[in-house]
Amino acid sequence: MSRPVLWTLLLGAIGGFVDAVGFLALFQLFTAHMSGNSVWFGAAFGLGEWRISLHHLFPIPLFVIGVAVGTIAVDVARRRQLRAPFVPALFIEAIFLTGFTIFGSAYVVDDAVRPPALWAFYLLAALPAFAMGVQNAALRQVAGQTLHTTYITGVLQSMTENAVRYLYWLRRCAGRSGLGHALRSSAQQPELRAALAAFALWLAYVSGAIGGGFASHRWGLPALAVPVAVLIALIVTDLVRPRAEGSR
Repeated sequence: MSRPVLWTLLLGAIGGFVDAVGFLALFQLFTAHMSGNSVWFGAAFGLGEWRISLHHLFPIPLFVIGVAVGTIAVDVARRRQLRAPFVPALFIEAIFLTGFTIFGSAYVVDDAVRPPALWAFYLLAALPAFAMGVQNAALRQVAGQTLHTTYITGVLQSMTENAVRYLYWLRRCAGRSGLGHALRSSAQQPELRAALAAFALWLAYVSGAIGGGFASHRWGLPALAVPVAVLIALIVTDLVRPRAEGSR
């Protein structure tokens, strides 16, 4: 497995892990899955449930700001020709997740973050939403396509579209040269590689969510030390052994 693919899958797992922990600790608030928050916001708004509607609207602009900050951090690092241009974005993400873990843990009651003031709750909730936006800006090229590590709807769409294109190619090739030859040649088809890469990222995200749910039940917010440790390992690795620009 190439290094860019491994890093993308690790970031995907981090996205799922943090989203699951946040969902459980922040009263069903998604910190990475903005499609889910958008549906909650719209449905609750339509029912006149203003408190629930605003609750799910809140992280969306924070996520967008995080994407902007992450994009700027990567762009500035590249313009200055830093050896590891993704490190600043990952460092920002690690700092905000660490802050959420430390300060949020002080207010956990019955497995949920319950600070005495409402503004304090949303200040804490802003931290992981912003962090996930920053991560989403640190894109990875996998099998010739750009995959966002927290945009799972787009990942599933990419997987399906490329799988359909591959099946069309397989039928044409099998008709010309036989099924055996077509299957042997499949490994060289970019559509198949792209579909498998997207599926692997989806699987990494779901696996991260499973791990986040299990770890949150066992250890609460301190479970976020796991993704923070992975981020630190990625940062150190990229500082010590920067990747070639062509693989970024």
